[in-house]
Amino acid sequence: MDKFTEKYKEFMFESLNDKFKNKITDKYKSLKLGLLLMLDDSVDNSDELVNVQNFINDYVENPEGNTIVGLVDDAEIFNVYLKYQSNVDEICADKDYFGKVPKENNIVSLYNVVTHGTKYAVLECLKLLQNELFKE
Repeated sequence: MDKFTEKYKEFMFESLNDKFKNKITDKYKSLKLGLLLMLDDSVDNSDELVNVQNFINDYVENPEGNTIVGLVDDAEIFNVYLKYQSNVDEICADKDYFGKVPKENNIVSLYNVVTHGTKYAVLECLKLLQNELFKE
């Protein structure tokens, strides 16, 4: 007789949202849940939580050297902004992103303000997730 978990292991997948939804605080929750969905697609073998933790740590240390599926090009980043606009704007306001002159971030167009600000908010949100999910 076969074990259920061996025979039907492809149906046993539990998403990162399912695993972590009770650990996530309400602040920026929509963006956090969206990032967990993107991390599911970005992390090799995301069932192993240490892989997720290492991916987030690596991304926080070097955002330019790591890629999150769904945040690869400017069009995808813009779509993330449109989907999570209120959370992105809130993080940018809370972290005083808007206090800097665009020239300080080498921003030369309104489109770049949106994409750069979204990448900034994603990075800050990943730092929050890092603390909420993996720090005791």
